[in-house]
Amino acid sequence: MAYLDNKEHKKIIDCVLQQNAQLFQNLGMDCSKAEYEKAKVAERQKLRRIRDIDPEKIDRLIKDSLDD
Repeated sequence: MAYLDNKEHKKIIDCVLQQNAQLFQNLGMDCSKAEYEKAKVAERQKLRRIRDIDPEKIDRLIKDSLDD
């Protein structure tokens, strides 16, 4: 089921997206490029763990992360 069709799936995806946002919020202006890259890798790993919930949405988010 897709993100909009299942409240439980939506809750899980939203939780992971919030965790991913916090990864980047915790990085400061003085962080190295390597630290940002490490956060991007962690972001994609978390998204891949929940890919089975809504592959279309998660694949789009992963692609967006790679395009940055």
